[in-house]
Amino acid sequence: MKNNKVTRRRFLSRSATAGAAASIASLSPASHAGLFTPTRRSRQKAVVIGSGFGGSVATLRLAEAGIPVTLVERGRYWQYQGEDSYPTLGGLGLHELRYDMLWQEPGHIIPGSTGMLQYHLGGSIGVGVGAGLGGGSLVYGGVLLQPRREVFEQALPFLSYDDMDQIYYPRLLANVSGGPIPDDILNTPNYTSMRTFIDNATRAGLDVVRSEVGFDWNVIREEVQGKRTAFASIGEYVFGCNSGAKNTLDRNYLAAAQATGNVTIETLHNVSHIRRDRWNKTYEVHCDVVNDKGYIVGNHIIECQSLFMAAGSINTTKLLLKAKALGDVPLNEGIGQQWGTNGDELMGRNDIDASTGDVQGGPPSIAAFDMHNPIKPTGFMHSPSPTSGDGTQLQMGMCVSDQMSTASYNRFTDRIDFNWDTGANQPSHQALVHTMDKILDSGGGSLLDLGIMGTWHPLGGAAMGVACDHNGKVFGTDNLFVVDGACIPGSSGAANPSLTIGANAERMMENIIAELT
Repeated sequence: MKNNKVTRRRFLSRSATAGAAASIASLSPASHAGLFTPTRRSRQKAVVIGSGFGGSVATLRLAEAGIPVTLVERGRYWQYQGEDSYPTLGGLGLHELRYDMLWQEPGHIIPGSTGMLQYHLGGSIGVGVGAGLGGGSLVYGGVLLQPRREVFEQALPFLSYDDMDQIYYPRLLANVSGGPIPDDILNTPNYTSMRTFIDNATRAGLDVVRSEVGFDWNVIREEVQGKRTAFASIGEYVFGCNSGAKNTLDRNYLAAAQATGNVTIETLHNVSHIRRDRWNKTYEVHCDVVNDKGYIVGNHIIECQSLFMAAGSINTTKLLLKAKALGDVPLNEGIGQQWGTNGDELMGRNDIDASTGDVQGGPPSIAAFDMHNPIKPTGFMHSPSPTSGDGTQLQMGMCVSDQMSTASYNRFTDRIDFNWDTGANQPSHQALVHTMDKILDSGGGSLLDLGIMGTWHPLGGAAMGVACDHNGKVFGTDNLFVVDGACIPGSSGAANPSLTIGANAERMMENIIAELT
């Protein structure tokens, strides 16, 4: 069997299906029934599990420092190759997603699915997370919103806001951001809803800002000028973006990492568990090798000296809790603590007629902060939806939650659950409703309170100051680091967390590299 490694040539010029997936899909049909699952072993100095903002940053900085690194990603390489590269909503609601859009756990006999979005039902709450090379950057709205100092320091008091503001936020943005929305695009008909939100939020006394976004506005400009098929500008910006406007991490951080020659990228590698050898103190990363049909067709065990957890809050936390429960890695009691939703609640307004426009262009680009809320500060991100003049406008509301949750691992189901307490977070809910009432008073309509249906911004589970130090090193365990959203204790400060996750990874890797080299 050919190995499943994505070489530099494949990474830059071929899709995951034609590269990593094809090499394992060529096995005999018997392998799909679990009758033949060969095991491959390899060694590397460092392994990074997950390719989202934390994992991509860690991979690049390790590679630049001359440290050989293997990046393990459970999903496909969704290389942009034109207008049919990614699935589209096509008028579907997020509750009507097709099976091919979703990630389902792979199997030997019954297949899973290798779509780019996983919806995890964690006991008391649902959570959406990405799957694929680039992690959450494949399925996020592109928002790179910097939190306000006051709320950041409430959520993350042990970090220097000045350092983040002056060093690490700019460093991340320089690699990913296309800047804030330009006037000429904002003033087109497709962005009527966005202009309405700016007007209503400003008159409500909120602090309105144009967020940096991970999109190329020049490409979107071609969309609105009719020079390119419209996708982002008609609300199709979540599942990749078929106009090529989305600056997913495979196109910047990971491409730069590959160019160093120090990186091996393994896609379609679903990590089943990690363990530590107590004698030589190395780690083993056990992976189920998957084909693009969702079957497990092999195993790959990667031995390493240093292990970087970056599988996202849900899967980093799961792997660590599983290793602890099985006795595979000696881990502290802080693992599983301080998990939260970033204070997410999806809200909006109904019945605001033509002020939403026939089309709601994206990506989300306008935020509004309510720093004078008598309950607590809130942040709202206008969230364009692919609707057609139905008089609805959605906003993602965010704040610092009142009470965090604890994650627990179930050995029988191989899943994690949360004891998220909606009732204990009622003050946060009321704060968000209070801000929405201001917008309703200034712009009309009726409140659409979708409440805590779930979160797209899971954070914590291996939090700084509880499970690991402020540089991500897990307490009591050598050479094990958490560099993704799992290390953020529940909230990034009333703002979408991608920018803070990536910038914090830049900060941590600067210190970790100095220690490792």
